[in-house]
This record gives sequence, structure tokens and C-alpha cells, in this order.
Amino acid sequence: MSEDGSFAEKIKAKIFRKTSNKIQGGGGTSTSKPSPREIIFTHEILKEIGPESPANHRLRTIRELGDIVQNKKLEDNAVEVLWMTIRDLIQSNKTTDSRQTAFNFLHSLIQGQLQSLGPLRHHFLLVIKNHAILEDLNWKLEIFKCLTESGKDLTYLEEEIGDFLLLLMSDVIQDGKHVLNFLNLLLNTIKYNAAYLDEEVVVELIRQTCVICAGTQSEDQLEMCIRVLDTVVCYSYLPSEGLYAFIECLCRTVNIEKFCQTSWMLMRKLLGTHLGHSGIFTMCKIMQDKEKHKDYTVVRGAVFFVGMALWGSRKLTNVKHTPGSVLPSFLKALGCNNSVVAYEVVLSLQRLVKKYGKEIQLLTWDTVLEILELLLEHVEVVPSKDKSLANNLHDIFTTVETLYELGQFNGSTSHFFSIIEKCTNSRSENSVLVLIQYHAQNIHPSRSDWIQNLFQLMEKYFRSEMRTAIRLKTLDLLSAVLSTNRHAHETDLIELVVLPQLSRIEADPDIDVRDATVQLLVDLIQGCNSHRCDELLVCLEKLIKRAMVLSTSSSPVAPNKDAVDLTHVQDESNLRDIHTAVTGLVAVFRTKLYKLPSIHACKVYELLCSHIKTHYTHGYLSRISVDIRLAVIRCFLELRADSSERVGLPDLHNNSKIRYSPYVYCAHRHSDDFSRSPRPSPRESPNIMTEGFMTLHASVVPFSETFSIYLNCLENEKDWDVLEILLEQLTHQLQNKTLILSAGSEIEALCSKICSMVSDRSLDPSKAYLDTPAKFTRSDYHGYLFPVLTALATYSNILTKNQQRELIRCLEFGLVSKCAKSCVTTLTVCMLEMTDSMMRQMPPLLGRLAQITATIAMATPMLEFLSNLIHVPKLYTNFVEDQYKSILAIALPYTNPFKYNHYTVSLAHHVIAMWFLKCRLPFRKDLVKFINKGLQNNVLRQFQESKSKSMTGGEDTTELHRSGSHSESMMKRPSRPHSLSVEKIPEDPTITDNEPTLQFHKELTETCIDTMARYTFSNCSANPSRSPLTEFLLSGGQSQMWLVGNKLVTITTSGSGNQSGKSSLCEKCLALCRHDNDSNNDEVFGNNGATLQNESFKSKKRHKSAAVVSKSSVNVEPLRPRSSIDDIELHRQASVEETRCDLDHDTDHTDNILQLGLKKQDSSSAHICP
Repeated sequence: MSEDGSFAEKIKAKIFRKTSNKIQGGGGTSTSKPSPREIIFTHEILKEIGPESPANHRLRTIRELGDIVQNKKLEDNAVEVLWMTIRDLIQSNKTTDSRQTAFNFLHSLIQGQLQSLGPLRHHFLLVIKNHAILEDLNWKLEIFKCLTESGKDLTYLEEEIGDFLLLLMSDVIQDGKHVLNFLNLLLNTIKYNAAYLDEEVVVELIRQTCVICAGTQSEDQLEMCIRVLDTVVCYSYLPSEGLYAFIECLCRTVNIEKFCQTSWMLMRKLLGTHLGHSGIFTMCKIMQDKEKHKDYTVVRGAVFFVGMALWGSRKLTNVKHTPGSVLPSFLKALGCNNSVVAYEVVLSLQRLVKKYGKEIQLLTWDTVLEILELLLEHVEVVPSKDKSLANNLHDIFTTVETLYELGQFNGSTSHFFSIIEKCTNSRSENSVLVLIQYHAQNIHPSRSDWIQNLFQLMEKYFRSEMRTAIRLKTLDLLSAVLSTNRHAHETDLIELVVLPQLSRIEADPDIDVRDATVQLLVDLIQGCNSHRCDELLVCLEKLIKRAMVLSTSSSPVAPNKDAVDLTHVQDESNLRDIHTAVTGLVAVFRTKLYKLPSIHACKVYELLCSHIKTHYTHGYLSRISVDIRLAVIRCFLELRADSSERVGLPDLHNNSKIRYSPYVYCAHRHSDDFSRSPRPSPRESPNIMTEGFMTLHASVVPFSETFSIYLNCLENEKDWDVLEILLEQLTHQLQNKTLILSAGSEIEALCSKICSMVSDRSLDPSKAYLDTPAKFTRSDYHGYLFPVLTALATYSNILTKNQQRELIRCLEFGLVSKCAKSCVTTLTVCMLEMTDSMMRQMPPLLGRLAQITATIAMATPMLEFLSNLIHVPKLYTNFVEDQYKSILAIALPYTNPFKYNHYTVSLAHHVIAMWFLKCRLPFRKDLVKFINKGLQNNVLRQFQESKSKSMTGGEDTTELHRSGSHSESMMKRPSRPHSLSVEKIPEDPTITDNEPTLQFHKELTETCIDTMARYTFSNCSANPSRSPLTEFLLSGGQSQMWLVGNKLVTITTSGSGNQSGKSSLCEKCLALCRHDNDSNNDEVFGNNGATLQNESFKSKKRHKSAAVVSKSSVNVEPLRPRSSIDDIELHRQASVEETRCDLDHDTDHTDNILQLGLKKQDSSSAHICP
């Protein structure tokens, strides 16, 4: 303690306090009144708490300063200086003790200097907001509490408080140790500063509070959560988005006895606000949600609140919901099969029936009776020792019977007695419907002749009745009977009831009845797996055909295809059953595709194809017909096939996943008798046994029919909605080659049609199609066509040469459209896939590409096109100088580093260098001028202007000239000689942030110019390899290297002796000749003795002068560019020795050798013998 005290005294001794202000007067010194005492921190103190101080001493000093900054007033800017000195201690790489000490000091600093912090409050809030270490959560809470005075003062914190509370609340929930402390802060913040909390923040705070309430067992935390929610209702504005979580939380707490009354009072407050009706609706959703049935306490709370609020002892007068609007939700609540929920429903219904039984209307009684029916089933299925549930249920039955005896029961007597007799399917709306429901009690398999009774009921109330409501009710009855008994009696019901009654539905004059009948047939077909399904499909087929014939006969086809048939539009209401039938068939196709027998799916497919063809045959243009075509074509466009040719559609639950049928295949070119040959059942296919021991055969869907519809649509469709969905989705379907190849030659017709649509210059899409967008131009129209052409380019092996050329021409036309980028990418594919067709198109195509303005979007596809073209020599074998200039004109603008990124500029330089090396030698000299000019305009001038701007303060001193197309450069740029020397790039004397980047691009440009300087006149290798003979002669010799300009020249002498014999050979050569029969000679030279003598003879002649190029006895022709051979082959055939022969025409042989070394930038060797 004495050491600590002495250390504290030392710290205090180092702090100077200003006690008075001295003012110099006329004859002496006077002292003014003492000012408030302010703490002044010296540099020594700041150094001791700074990073350069030892850790232990630093932390100790900070701890001692904590009390000072908390209790004393600091000088101006002292808070900022202290914080900047210690802020590194809260970083994540520091120890826990360091962070805790720093936060403790920060807490003391804020607590002592809170009134003078000002905007620093916002800064310190950001500090704790961005501190993400959960271990320091307690200090974050304490600092926040100090900054806001326990949540009451948010000065300077208004903008950040919402996000910070959400972040802090998530950390509190994760930590779980400071929940009560945080909830208390949250309560004060909402209570005193609710106006600064946005709706989204309030919603999330409510949700997080409900999460705490749902996950805790502490009564204190539960109570605090309810208080926070109560504060939101009383002092803030509860957004509707947070209503669900709010009510769910109360539905859970009301089940706790201690908080039951508190929760009910809070719910009354909530329902008394503007959200009262929304609250009732939310609780109905909770009761209907099957996921909530797992937590029966929430469902029970919802039932309790709704019942108490609407017809309880303390019901709310401002909520106007009727019992009939909420009782269906009670019915759904019973689906959880829980006795507690069932008991709460019974109590609620008991209060309703006893208090308002005389006022309940028919529909409400039907719902009540259904609930009672489910409750009765629950009591029978779930026996319980506690008989209170059953007793209260029977009490309700007694009350209803009393009302019935008094004539005050407004519900269905048959329905009520069906519950008593444990029967279902009896419901009435009027006297006829009650009678139908009464007869329906006998339509059950347990009754004798029940199918005959159903037939008689249909005959009387469907075929003989003219009133639509009764006929629809009968159809509903039939539908209910079918859905209930179809698994055991499907065939009998179809043969004896459905077909006799509904087979002539196409002649019925009532559109509502036809529509309902079609829906019933569609629902029946979807689940029907017997042979009667074909007969049901025939009924739908007759209805579709009859309706279409009727519509066509009532309004003949207009002679002008572009004209709209107004008669069809007027009869549109009479086509509702057709729409229902076709959309139903689409749904049937999606279902039958995965069921046996698979022939049903093929039959439905044929019906849909035939119906759509009828649309285009008769020119049907009504809105319903458009919807029909949209539904069918959208379904066809979703078809896919896997590698096993199985047809599939997107999964209904996961649209991104394709579910393939194990029974339906697409017709492939090599499978003519596919439909007749059985396929092995896949492992995932179900083992289905059908009537007659039906053999499991795979069926084939002729996809060529779908392609025929596509072509029909492209040719005759007048509605843009249909054509748009076709063009958009067809691009994706064309990626499925297995399916597309099964269409056979239709792909060629599709390609021809799309190309003709692109080439049709007379077409005005805004006038040719209906329902087009506003200001729909040909460019917008082509934007839908070019993606299809892009996908068709991958089918080059199917398309004919003429079609390939037409496709390429269309893509070339698209270079001036909005799809230019994709067109260039597709042309790259065509270049690789359709090489023969691209040969003649390449020169004009390059000219067209050179005319395209260089933009960032076009940079990558253009350069990749040129880069890939290098690898197809067949396409540029016959290129002349103009083509090479076009290529360079395309690439040069992309070398501008001030406009394009590193990748683009680097790729542009790569393309320029590669194409410069690919072109023939005679062209290179002129291309050097062209490239130098382009680099000057696009790179070097930009560097100069950048330097000028930096020296003149950013003013643009020169006018930038865009490097345009090749044709523009040829017209505007005057011809003047260029040298091959490297231009000096001006260096920026100032140091800027992007200096490394500028230096990189300068070096890139210098490298390009060096490459041209090296390879303009020859294809010599940069580092030629020596032959074994040369290595033998020069081994052991002396070597010397010179730097000439920017080239290295090396001369190596022979390693032989100083004297020559009578044979004029050096010692090494003479020794080699004497042992020419030795086997080692073959290893050294790799040939026979005659070759050795020949080489020795040539070496002997070279001894005369080291500056004279040796004369070979073999006639070597100089290398000349040949137009019939590719430049790559020329480069491969050119050897180092042949290059030397090209340069021996100069009179000064020594200069020739040096010049050869300069061009190679490598060593030149000479064998010098004495």
C-alpha cells in the first residue's frame, strides 16, 4: 500500500495546476481572482501512459489517473489527448487486463467530464459500438449507461442509437449475463427518447425482447420484458411489423399464473389502440399456423385473448370482429391435437353459446358445429382422466339442443344431428341445400347402394336443375365424395357417375357450371391412374375443341394478321372454361410426368400442342387466349432433359432444382423405336401396380412438336407478352443440348427464323405486336433476339454452312446494338466452332470491330476475341497489312492506363505484341509507325498530361484526343517516319500516391517498344543454343562482354593452343582428327568421321580471320517472308545459322557480327585459332 501511495503521489506531483492568472500592470504585478482549478497533463505524464511506456508501468499509471479524471476538471482538449494516448489498449490483440484498464479509465473520464464532452459523446459511442469483443460487454454497457445517463439523454447520439441498441442487444442475448441491466437501459431509452428510434429499430427491439422472453426461465427477466413491451405501447409507436412477435410473446406469458393478469391488461391496452383489429387478425394467424401448433401454449394464449376480447366478461367495444370471422381460426387451432388447447376452445365456445346463442347466424353456427365435431373426435381419440373437457363439451351440446327446441337455433339441423350421429358432409345454405346435405348423409360406402344414390342426386340436382348455385353445390358434393373415396372406389365412381353425367359438358350453356365441371375433371385426372383417365381427357378435349370452333365461327379470322379481332375480345367471358381447362392440363402434365402410366403425360402433351397450334391457325387474339398461350409456352420452356434423356421440370418446392421423370423420355435421333422398347425402371421410381397388370413402359415426348410451336409463335404471334417470354426463356432452354438435339432439324429452322427476324429491316415492333412497352424500338427488340443467337452458336455442327454464315452476319449486325458485348463473345465462340464459315467473314468483321468505340464494357470481350484469334492460324493466314492494322487499331485504345484497369491494359499489350510477332516481316516496319503513334496518343501523351496537371495544380493543359478506329486513324494521322528507338517516357518529378502504378505502365510501354525494336527485321531467337561442335571448339576459351547501347555483346575465343601444324589446324582440332575412329568421337559430335573432317575444314577456314563469316558449302537461301506459309512456321524454320547467312551481304564482316548481336540481344561466338 505504501508503494502504491508513493506512486500516486509521484503522479500527482508531475501534474501542474494553474491556480491564478497573472496580469502585468503599470508598475508591478497584480493577481486576478482565482479561476477554477484545471488539471494540466504534461508531456511526461502523456509519455508514461503512451504506447512507448512499459506495459505494467503504463497500466499502473492509467489506474492512478482514473480517480483524477473522474473527480477533477481537465483543461481544454485534455479528453481528446488522453483518449488518443490510450486508445490502442482496447484493440483485440491486447490482453484482457489492458482492455479492462482502458475501459475503466474511459468510464471514469466520461463520468467526470460528461458535461464538457460535446460531440465526443458520439465518438465514444462509435468506439464501444465497433468494439466486438464479447468479453468486454459489461464495460460497453457501463460506458453506454454513463454516456446516456442511464438512457435518459441522447444528445449527439440520436443518429447512432438505434443501430447501437440492436448490436448491443444481440451481444447481450448471446452473453446472457447482463440481460436485466440492458433491459433497464432499454426501458429508459424508449421511455425518454422514443422519438429517436426508427420503426425498424423498434420492431427489431421488440423481436429481440420476445426472444429473451421465450428463452428465459427467470421470472425477473420475464417481468422486465413485459415492462419493456408495456413501455413501447405507452410511450412509443408500435409498428405493425412488430405486432406478430409482440402478441406471440404475450400469448406465451399469459400461460404463467404469476403474469396472467399482467399479460391480459397489456393485451387490452394493445387492442385498444389503432392496432386492435390487426391484433385480432394476428392471433387468428397464430391459430392457423401449423408451425405454431408445436408450441401449444402460444395457441392456447391466442384462443384465450380472442375469446375474452370479443365475447368475454370484459370484452372490448372498439373491436368490431364478429364471432364468425374468428371461429375458423379456432377450428385450425384444434389441429394441434392438444388437450389444453381443446379445453380452452371449449371454454370459449361455452361462453359464446350461452351468452349470444340466440344472435348467432347460420354461417357462424356451421363453424361452431364443425369445431364441436372436431372436439368430439378429440375426446374420443385422446382419452383423459380429467373429465372436465368432455363435460364442458356435452354442456354445449345441451345448450344447442335447448335453442333448437325453442326455435331459436339458426343453424343447420341436419349438420347438428350429423355431429350427434357422428356423421359428416352435411351443410346447408337454404332449403334446397339443406335437402342436398340431408341426402348426402346416405352417400357413404358404409351405406348400401350409395353410388346409385349419388347418381340419382346428380341426375336431379345437376342435369335437371337450372339454377347455377344448386348445380355448383352438387358438383361440390361430387367433388367431396370423389376426394374422400377415390382411393378405393375411383373406377366405379368414374364409370357409374362421372362419365354419364359430365361427358356432354361441352354442350352446357352455363359458363359457370362448365368452368366448375372442368375444374372437377382436372382435379380428378391429376390423381387418376387407371385407364379411365383417357376417357376423362377426351371430355376435356371435346370441350376445348367445341369452344374454339364456336369462337371461330362466331368471328371469322381477320384477313390482316396485324389487326385485332374485336369480336374475340367481346366473347372473352365465354372462354373462361377453356382457360381453366388448359391451365388445368398444364398442372396435370406437371403431375403426370412423374407417375405411371406415362402415356397419360404424353396424351396431355399432345392436347396442349394441338390446342396452341389451333390458336395460331385461327389467329386467336383475346386476352384469355394470351394467358393460355403464356401458361403452355412457359411450361414447355421449363422442360429439360438429362444425359439419360429423361424429361424433367423444375421442382415445385425448389425452383432451382430440376426433377427428372423416370418414365418419360425425349425422342432422340438414334432412338426410332424407343417408345416400343421397355426401359429398366430407375431406382427412385415407385413400384406401382395398376389394373390389368400393366407393363411398365417408358414413353417418349416428341420435343419436335414443341419446337414447331416455337416456330409458329415466332412467325404468327402478335402479342408481345408471349413473344417476350419465349425469347427470354428459350435462351436458357437452348443450353440443354440433350433436349434440343431431340428436336432434329427444327433447330435449323429456328436459327433461320431468328436470323430473318434480325435481318428484317422493315419490321416496326411497336406496331407489329400488341402490348409492347412504351417507346419500344428495334434496338430493344433485337436485344431479345441476340441472346437466342448466342445460344444457337453452340449448335454449329447441326447448322449448314449458309446458316452459319447468316448467323455470323446477324451477330456482326448486332455489334451496333445494345447487345454488342454478348455479340463479340458469341463471335469468339463462332471463331472456334465455325472456323470455315468465319474465314471469309473475318476481314470485314475486323473492319466493323475497329469502328466500335473503345469503352470499358467492350474492353474484355474485344481483347479476348483478338487473343483467341491468334490460336486459329487458319483464319489469318491470308491477312494483309490492313487486317493487321485493324487488329492493332482495336487493341491500341485499351493501352490507356488512365481509363482501363490493369488487366485490360496488360491484355492489350499482350495482344499487340503477339500480333506484331505473328505478322509477316515486310509489314512490321510500317506497323511500328502505327503502334508508336497509338502508344503516343493513348499512353505517352497521357503521362505527359498527368505530369502537367500535377505541376499546374490539376488544370487540363492539353486537349485529349481519342484514339479512334483504324479507319479514323488512317484519315487523320499524317504519315511521318518513326525510328525504332525507345522513346524516353517523361518521369513525374512529384511523388504521388499512384507512382508505382504509373511506373508499371511506363515499363509496360517500354517493353512493347523494345519488342518491336528487336523483332522488326527478323525472327531471331533471343538466346540461340550452341551446337555440340561449337561447344567443343569454344570450351576453355576466353570470353569478354561489352554493353553497346541497351544490348550485350559477348565474344568468346577458342580454347585451343597457340600454334598450328602443317595441316593449318589448331591443336584441339588436330587431336580430334587423329582419333576419329574412336567411339568417343560419336558422342562428342554425334556423326561420322566424314562430317568431322568437313567441320574441321570449315574451322580451318575460319582461323584466317575472326571477323569474316564462314562460307558454307551448302547453299543457304536468305530468309524471306512467304505469303503461303504461316508466320509461326517461318519462325520455327529459321535457325540461328540461317539468320547469320541473311546478314553476310555487308562488306564489313566485323560490323555484321556486331549488328547481329545487337538484334539478338545475346552473345555472339567466334572460334579463333592462332
